Amino acid sequence: MENLTKKQKKILEYIEKYTNDNSYPPTFKEIASKFEITVGTVQDHISALQKKGYLDRKPDTARGFKLIRGTDGSETKDKPDYDYVPLYGSVAAGEPIFADNNIQGYISVEKNRRGHKLHFALKVKGDSMRDAGIYDGDIVIVRKQDSANDGEIVIALLDDEATVKTLRNTRIKAYLEAANSRYKSILNRPFQIIGKVIELRRQYQGI
Repeated sequence: MENLTKKQKKILEYIEKYTNDNSYPPTFKEIASKFEITVGTVQDHISALQKKGYLDRKPDTARGFKLIRGTDGSETKDKPDYDYVPLYGSVAAGEPIFADNNIQGYISVEKNRRGHKLHFALKVKGDSMRDAGIYDGDIVIVRKQDSANDGEIVIALLDDEATVKTLRNTRIKAYLEAANSRYKSILNRPFQIIGKVIELRRQYQGI
């Protein structure tokens, strides 16, 4: 195993800590910001770490490299292979939810989940789904689809703003239902389903 330069060792230590803390590696831009160097310089260091056997690259994948060895040269323990889906923030009226500048980060999902490229994550705003166990600040993993069954929790565009609600399909009409008695069902406003909630992620305070 080839020796590392001081800078390569510091970058590898940062990647190792970041990956352990977040379950996914940092982006080139985040590494560049951390060490106040250019993205091009980061690419050079990552390439060197690859050649020295510390990292592996995943072409055409966001945050696309994997730690193989730690700074002490020992092999990292095998963990489940992950892909990363974009985490979108709140959307202002008139702005597209899937705009690149609305990406706040990435969330890891197991690679064996089928169709991961059709998934995205969204941070929940408000407490209208409290009684369904979904709270303000939670992150929901969503599968993109334009329809859903009665009783399924969906992400819908309502007046160009994304909202999390339970879909109700009746003979007469489809409408959106909150899971909090303080909020009325949304009955007479047009909406568009953009996905079905399939998983919930929560970060507890103090962690």
